[in-house]
Amino acid sequence: MRIAISVAELAVTWIIIPFLLFSGAPFSAGLGVTIVASIIIILSLLLAIYSALVVYYWSGRLPTVIYGPEKTVQSGPYRFVRHPFNLGYILFLFGLGLLSGNYWTLLYVAVIGAVIVVYSLLQEKLALKRIEGYEDYKEKIPFMIPNPGRKIPFDKSTSIPWQFIVASFVVKLVILIVLPSKVKNARVLREKRPFVLALAHQTHFDGPLIFYSTSRYLRFVGTAIYVDRLGLLNWLAVIPVRRYAVDTSAIRQMLSTIKQGVPLGIAPEAARSWDGRPLHTKREIWKLFRMLKIPVIPVKFYGVQRLWPRWAKIFALGTSTVEFGDPVEADDPQLEEKVMGFLAKEDPTFKLPYRNYKRIEKLIWRCPSCGAVASIKGFKTGFSCSSCGKSWTKPTVNEVIQIHDRIMPGSMGLSFPIKDEVIFNGERVTANIYEDHAMIGDYKLDYSVINNSSIEKSIEPVFGIANEMVSFVSTTSALMWQELVDFQIKFRLKKENYHTDLWG
Repeated sequence: MRIAISVAELAVTWIIIPFLLFSGAPFSAGLGVTIVASIIIILSLLLAIYSALVVYYWSGRLPTVIYGPEKTVQSGPYRFVRHPFNLGYILFLFGLGLLSGNYWTLLYVAVIGAVIVVYSLLQEKLALKRIEGYEDYKEKIPFMIPNPGRKIPFDKSTSIPWQFIVASFVVKLVILIVLPSKVKNARVLREKRPFVLALAHQTHFDGPLIFYSTSRYLRFVGTAIYVDRLGLLNWLAVIPVRRYAVDTSAIRQMLSTIKQGVPLGIAPEAARSWDGRPLHTKREIWKLFRMLKIPVIPVKFYGVQRLWPRWAKIFALGTSTVEFGDPVEADDPQLEEKVMGFLAKEDPTFKLPYRNYKRIEKLIWRCPSCGAVASIKGFKTGFSCSSCGKSWTKPTVNEVIQIHDRIMPGSMGLSFPIKDEVIFNGERVTANIYEDHAMIGDYKLDYSVINNSSIEKSIEPVFGIANEMVSFVSTTSALMWQELVDFQIKFRLKKENYHTDLWG
């Protein structure tokens, strides 16, 4: 109801009042005045629209009498003046007055401008009483006229990058076209406190679906290697985290962000699932959630796995559902069980086949029938084995999960060494996987010194040892390397405190 009243207020202010003021004007200004007036009108509209969007994304409200923000906004143009929206309106009326050619109307504009100034001062008196931090903000920033010496430095914890707002609109449009989605339980996003969105990370659709589902500024937490490589992620204020270290800088950014009431988006598994099932999470993730001391809202995506699995190169068109769980308090003793229980909920679309099976050999890296490695080849309607000739036509997502389970180390016999061709240090070399080590060209990778593993860009296995990261591009399957090496470390070498996404 308050939003409807706010929209009506904006319509009266920006449409009805200008119409009443200038409906009888001749609009016969000279060419020079017309150009200047048009520029003023365009710039004032951009300023007002940008200011309104910043207020909305920061506070979930609008710069109106009825539905104004309940917390200090110091982002975008609010870094330079305290009332950019009202300033934009005064300039808008002034530009229309010049354009009208009836300069007597500028007297009315001056009167309305004076009223708006008085109204803005009254707003500030109310804000000083009910909005925390506004008094300090008022001391720092000028009223309506910018002062180069008085501004708030740009900081992603306190300021919304304009790219974030633009991307939000673009992503909403794209999702409407390629992945029309239903959003369930979105009311939980109205929480006035900051919160963590805990995502079940399956596909590249996940981030855009969050943009689609909410119009609130939030900061995702992502792997530093991707933030460094993709400038867009930096523009979108993604907090980079070094995967193989205790990143105190990232933690400081998180704390600074939630202090401003801005939500965080974190994938507890820290990696995309290969077959759609949740991965195992590190204990440190739950320690982090408890340390942040804010509610955790789990987010489940339905229908995306069969459209754009991690092993696929391209996506298919379709529909999906985004469901938000109820907030779980950080001090809840069952935090992990409640969050992961929600993320592990059954996806009905797993009973359907994938839209395309090309490149499924990155997941099914050996034949579940004869056990031959690198013999599977995917095509649009299924996949087959070049060694034994068996084929699978349109298996469902659940059936692919069962096939994947059958080929996992420990489920099917395997003869070492396993041969692969990899790109290592820029050269194509032969690699062999043995029971307790791997030879990558002339380099010996001893499993006993590996501390962690991951897969970057879905093609690059990465193994962390004490003083370096060993990475290369596998021409067979990056997942094959992680599954084989992690299994040997976890169950053959029985290395203590070794966490793997696959076996915990």
